[in-house]
Parts: sequence; structure tokens; C-alpha cells
Amino acid sequence: MRIKNNLIATNTPDFIFLFLLSTFPLALILGNFFINLFIFLFSINFLINFKKNKFIFKEIIFYLLVFFFISLLINVFFSIDPENSLPRVIKIFFVIFFIFEIKRLTQKYEENFKKYVYKSWFIIFLIISIDILFETIFGYNMIGNRSIMPGRISSFFGDELVVGAFYHGFVLFFLSFLIFKKTKNYVVIFSIIFILVISFLIGERSNFIKLFLAITIFTSLVLRINYKIKLTGLLAIFLILLGIINLSDSYNKRYFGEIKTLFSINGYKNYMKKSQHGAHRYTSMKILEDNLIFGIGIKNFRFESANTKYENKEYVKTDLRQANHPHQIHHEFLSETGIFGYITFLIFIFSTLYFGFKSYLQSKNLYQLSAIIFMFTSVLPIIPSGSFLSSFTSGIFWLNFAVMVSFVKTKLTFNKS
Repeated sequence: MRIKNNLIATNTPDFIFLFLLSTFPLALILGNFFINLFIFLFSINFLINFKKNKFIFKEIIFYLLVFFFISLLINVFFSIDPENSLPRVIKIFFVIFFIFEIKRLTQKYEENFKKYVYKSWFIIFLIISIDILFETIFGYNMIGNRSIMPGRISSFFGDELVVGAFYHGFVLFFLSFLIFKKTKNYVVIFSIIFILVISFLIGERSNFIKLFLAITIFTSLVLRINYKIKLTGLLAIFLILLGIINLSDSYNKRYFGEIKTLFSINGYKNYMKKSQHGAHRYTSMKILEDNLIFGIGIKNFRFESANTKYENKEYVKTDLRQANHPHQIHHEFLSETGIFGYITFLIFIFSTLYFGFKSYLQSKNLYQLSAIIFMFTSVLPIIPSGSFLSSFTSGIFWLNFAVMVSFVKTKLTFNKS
């Protein structure tokens, strides 16, 4: 009844945007057009009500976002193809207001109503989990999609093999909802085991590692469970995953055959020289050497990486070095924004994480903690990643960022003379 009263008290535009926010995971499934449309609509609504939203000028997070935006804008002037870089940079302008519109909605309405959004995310995540299991068993998902690559699951995303990134982006919100509902510990533990197995079955190794780390950090901070139960859970996970590897040639090849070089002497170096990731990273570092200060500009790796001067036969897959991005966030910023852009990116990320975690220590809000951990595991070095500024990857990142900063109350104070 209290939720109903909240609904009645909510004005129509806010109700619409709260509903849209609850369906944002569906926009990620539907594709880039819908992701960008959601961001645009949220930012426009914020700007329409700008007179009421001038609070952002007292928000330290706002100035950190502006700092990041300006650094990218400066980069455009040094881009080898400014017309290619500018659209993605302009998008960050709208992202800033998208973030603060979510913060406004989060702070304006009561706790019970806010959980309506998280409940929707919980349900969507659960449906996708079931769909992944369905596709693993039958070879196609519940609407007939089939993966284009053996050993990988596509779920509702069709030809885009990104369900692992989606899973990483929403897993802690799912667990937070369970804990918020005061679910029994054994149900939470079973859910964690189930999630880890599902993530493993997806076949995206880097996202599985990130998700595993995210859950490990989250549970160590949140769950108060006997260490014997934790060890038993870890053993169960290990045995299940080992069984999957032994029973499936495709998973055996993907999780062991393709990376066994890592476990030998000079393993990482040799693995890089034999893998496409290695060719991407070598190319990104050579691009950085040639464009040290400002890089080649956002979204230009896809073109510059084809240049024959970056060919190196020591890398077995050097002929496959050309890609939309170097598949590692640090290499992406180094090659496309140079030292200048990379340093500003690090300042922005670690400053916002600092304020986010400082706020969490006061609020103890699980959803905020979930977003903080996601952001931290998203920017880990070495582990492969999607392009930071692509619509899909950035859509998940900025949504988590918005949840994190929605609870940050650190404001700037201006002395009146």
C-alpha cells in the first residue's frame, strides 16, 4: 500500500522516467539505438527542469565529470580524424545529465519506491540467467538465437557476444536485492554458486574473472557467514567448473587449451605473442610511441591499427591486429588519448571511486557498494575489456556510475565575500 501511495504522489514525467529506468537493461538488449535514446531522453528531461536542478553546481562529482569531458574535448583537436571522435565526446555531455537525472530521481522518492527499479533489474537478470542455461542445454535460446561461436553463449543479444558483460554489470544488484529482502544465507550462497556457473557457461573468460572478483569482494564485505561454509561453497564451485571442463571439449579448449601457455615459463609474454589480444596490445603501444601526448583520437584505433608499420611477425596474429579497439581499457585510453588523456582518466576514475567509497562507509547502501565494486573490476589492467566509450559498454558503466554517485553527498562550498 505504501508503494501505491508513492506512485500516486509521483508526478507523471517522473513516473515515466522511473519506469524507463526500471527497463534500462532491456535497452541494452535491444541495441545501441535504444541505449542512446534512453540517455538522450533522461538528459533532456534534466535540462528541461534545469532551474530546479541547479544543485549540480555544488556537486563535486559534476566537476569531475566536466573535467573528464573537457579532457576528451581537448583530445578532439589532436585527433587524426576529429569528425570520427567528436560524436562520442559529445555523448559524454548528455551522459553527465543522464547521471544527475538518475541521482535526482533516487533522492526524491522514498526507499520502497526506489526498490521498484531494482526489483525490475532483479527479474530481468533472473530471466537472462534462465535463458543462458536454456541455451547451454539446447544450443539456442528461448527465442531461437544461436551463438555464432562455439563455446560462447549469446542469449537475447543475438550476434553480439556480450551477455557476459551484461551479467557482470548487474550481478551485484541482483545479490543486493536478495540481501535487501532478508533472504536466507543458504539461498544467497546457492544463488552465488548458480551465478558463477552460469557466468562460466557463457564462455567469456575475462568477464567471468571480473564477475568472480566482484562477487568475492562483495561477499567478503557483506555476508557474515562461517568460513567453513564459504570454503565448502568454493569447493563446490571448483568441482562443478572442473566437471564442465572435463565433459565439454569446447569449454576445455576455451578455458584451458587456449590459455595453458600462461602457466609456462615466460607464459604471459608467449601467450601475448600467440594471441590476437597480444597483437592488439602491441599495436596500441606502438601507436602510443608515435602519438605520445594526445594519442590518435577517440574511435580511431580501428583505422590506425591497419597501418602496415605496426606489423610485427613476432606476433603470430599480427595480420588480425586491426580491430575497433584494443580490447583493454588502459590500452584504449593510452593509444587514443595519449598520456594526457590517460592521466586525466585515472584521476577521474580514482577520485570518483574515492568519494563513492567514502560515501558508502556512511550510507552502507548495498546498491552503492555494488556499483563501486563493478567500476573497480571494470578498470582492472591486463584483463581484456570492451571499448569504454562504446554504447553498450558505456551504457552499463554509466548506469553503475549513476547509482554510485546517487548516494554521494560531498558538495563544494563557496565562501561569500
